[in-house]
Amino acid sequence: MQYELSNLVEAIKIIYVLGFLLVFSIQDYRRREISDNLVYVFTGGSIVFCSLTIYMYKPSPLYLVFSFMVPVLFIAMYLAGLMGEGDVYVVFSLALLYPVPPHSSLLPRSLLPPPLSITVYSTLSIVLVSLLYGAYTLIRYRGLLKEVPLKYRFIYPFIAKPMRLNEYLGTEFYYPLTLIELKDNDVKTTYRLHYDVEEDPRAYREMFKRLIESGVVPDTTYVWVSYGIPYIIPLFLGTIIFLLLGDTPILRLLELIL
Repeated sequence: MQYELSNLVEAIKIIYVLGFLLVFSIQDYRRREISDNLVYVFTGGSIVFCSLTIYMYKPSPLYLVFSFMVPVLFIAMYLAGLMGEGDVYVVFSLALLYPVPPHSSLLPRSLLPPPLSITVYSTLSIVLVSLLYGAYTLIRYRGLLKEVPLKYRFIYPFIAKPMRLNEYLGTEFYYPLTLIELKDNDVKTTYRLHYDVEEDPRAYREMFKRLIESGVVPDTTYVWVSYGIPYIIPLFLGTIIFLLLGDTPILRLLELIL
């Protein structure tokens, strides 16, 4: 009877988490923000599932501490400007939804805290895409890379792409890593490795537009820009991989490394 109840609860949780993450992914892709009300509903439901999970399985408090270290890390990243507030809420809700591995014949067995496995899969998906895109950028834009300071030259291909200013003005979710400013009648170009997610790309577009209109820089000038990756999408992918494979690939990788 207990096992049948576990299967029922896990089946409901699968529908619940994938449904919300699908909607959040679509919203994040289209607008780079997700509905506050839906996030609150998702978090509220996850609290209910967390209470039910703890009641049913009575997990070790120490194990729960390890599970919730992941959202704590995301909170720290948010405070550092590296993560959006909505992403933190979703990660925290996932930790509530899966504080311990699923106890069900519907899903593979796991040992590691689920929030850790989901985050690892999400991060690896981003890394894989970045490596493939970086290799392409290194080959296609090797000439433009020579103009970039050496300390950034081998990093930019994996986190950014070159774009003409006239093209950048028509974008929406790109953040410039190359900043051009007019100071004391001199054009100064600076470079950076990351941006704050709270920055408004529109401010940079307006800045470049004024520089072009005043004749300070031609609109064919290249700048390196980084696409604001909607993290909910790789998080959605990481959750799917976890539900299909558990933490077996991660444990196998750890065995090879160690």
